[in-house]
This record gives sequence, structure tokens and C-alpha cells, in this order.
Amino acid sequence: MTMKSGNKIVIELIPKEAPNAVSCFIDLAQRGLFDNRVIKRIAPDFVLQPTYDSFERDPECNVALNGEFRKNGFENNLKIEKGVVALGGDGLKMSGGSCFFITLSDEAGKRLDGKYDGKYTGFGRVIKGYEEVERIVSVETKSIDVGIKGVVINEPVVPEIIEKIEVETFGITYDKPVIIGVAD
Repeated sequence: MTMKSGNKIVIELIPKEAPNAVSCFIDLAQRGLFDNRVIKRIAPDFVLQPTYDSFERDPECNVALNGEFRKNGFENNLKIEKGVVALGGDGLKMSGGSCFFITLSDEAGKRLDGKYDGKYTGFGRVIKGYEEVERIVSVETKSIDVGIKGVVINEPVVPEIIEKIEVETFGITYDKPVIIGVAD
């Protein structure tokens, strides 16, 4: 993930734990659907989330997947903790295919993982460039009211832009993701 600043965040995808989430991430990235997108949510000590609304419900990004997490009966052993990349969703059955986040602390991971009963699809981890995550999290933000009780959205005052997400598949061909509907 290359930011407009030129700094990079390198994410290792883990298809063994969440094959459909990884396929979806690769598909969206290869189609350029993450490129030139503004980071929409910074929740200090919780998550850095490029989008919480499927990039304003872009029809190509507004996709729902069956959640590949334990609460949904899927054996995903990737513990949500600092540096883990996961998909947002309803925490019950569905994951938002484009709504990925980077977990900012182990404590946030415990909240997101529901004391380890597994409520969100972990599918990767930051392996290089975490200092860029920390830089982004430290920028000045403004609060945005999204009309959901208890949800705080802090958006950068000066836009932080994902210039491009490129994926190295090391010659492996991934299936097209199985989409179950829209992520609304």
C-alpha cells in the first residue's frame, strides 16, 4: 500500500485463514478500486480504517462476503491484535469486502475479536511500514457524525490518500471472490 506521501505499508495476506477475504482484497486491488482513496477513519488505539462505508457505497466496492470468523462457524485462527488487517462487518455473519482496517493495539483486538470468540475476519498483517500507520494515526482529525450511536469517526483534516495498493501473488492464481450481496 503506497500512500500519496510515498511511504509504504506492506501487508502479508494469509489465505489459509480467510481465503475468500484474501481473494476479494486481491480482486479489488488488481482492479484499482483502492487507488486514490482517502483514509476515512482514524480511531486512536483502536483502528485505522480506509473506509467504513464501502468508499461511499461505490457499487464496485459495496460487496458483502460470508464472514470468515469463528462466530460465523468458520475456523479462522488469526487472532485480531496490533498490526492485523481485518474486514469490518456486522460481527455476526457478514464482512464488508472493501472495508478493511488495521488494528492499532492488542486491546482493540480483544474488543474486536469478542474476547476471542471471533467476530471479524482477520486476513493479513502489517509486516513492514508500521511507522507509516503510526504517522497517519497521529495526524490532526475532525469528528464526523455518521448517525450511529456510539460510533466515532475521526477523519484526517488534511486528506491522507492511498495512492495505490499493489498485490504480489507470487504466481498463485486466486479464485474470484464469492459475493453474497451488498455491505449496507
